[in-house]
Amino acid sequence: MAKLELFGGEKGGVGKSFVCRTAVQYHLDRAIEFALFDADRSNPDVKRIYSSLGCREAIFSENEKHEDKAKSIYLTAIKKQTLVNLPAQIINPFQDWFEKNELFALAPEDGVEFVLWFVCSGGYDSLMLLKQYFKYFRGQVSYVLVKNWGICDDWESLDTNEYLQSQIQEYGVRVIDFPKFIGNRTRNIIDEKNLTFGAARENREFDSIDRQRVKSFLKKAYLAFDDAGVFQIASVNKPIPQHLENNGLVNVTESS
Repeated sequence: MAKLELFGGEKGGVGKSFVCRTAVQYHLDRAIEFALFDADRSNPDVKRIYSSLGCREAIFSENEKHEDKAKSIYLTAIKKQTLVNLPAQIINPFQDWFEKNELFALAPEDGVEFVLWFVCSGGYDSLMLLKQYFKYFRGQVSYVLVKNWGICDDWESLDTNEYLQSQIQEYGVRVIDFPKFIGNRTRNIIDEKNLTFGAARENREFDSIDRQRVKSFLKKAYLAFDDAGVFQIASVNKPIPQHLENNGLVNVTESS
């Protein structure tokens, strides 16, 4: 079964794209085949950084003229593991996409598993938005809850929230302690120059401490991914099912 990894969190500034970029580097370093999309039109930094990998844009919108803009995400996920960077405030068009295309009914037939990554800041607004995700998606997706320690270092509000903890238990949510990147200047340069983490850790414009910071961050992040078991199943290639071929939806350009 191929996985459609959707990196969100609904609230802006919680580190969604930073987590997604780290996951991309994980796949590259582990030689896991994948496709990549960026659905954040306001700040498509994932597309800017990974355009050479064939990262494509996608649009989730309730506007009917954009109704097919996100279709290639699902069609690609049928054939290989697919990573998607989501924008903030996506919940309404996101629900619309699932409902209009009846994706929860199609997914078992097509062998697609939805994995919803919720990157959390630990703040009240972020926790309330997490409640909305649980209320809508319930047990129809797999969840990864990312406690972003680069944003927050006190998680008592989440850890003591009885409702959220009950939902985490009920839906088998995998929880990740995502490490803080040490060195704001180093991180700012990485972002300013649109560097991949792989390029940054080898960049001779950085001194040895800067490069070591990148290596140390990736090591900690990869351990967190592995401990949670989020990427244990590699993607698989398989033909597009007959019911999609008959609808003329076979022309999907794959990322390399």
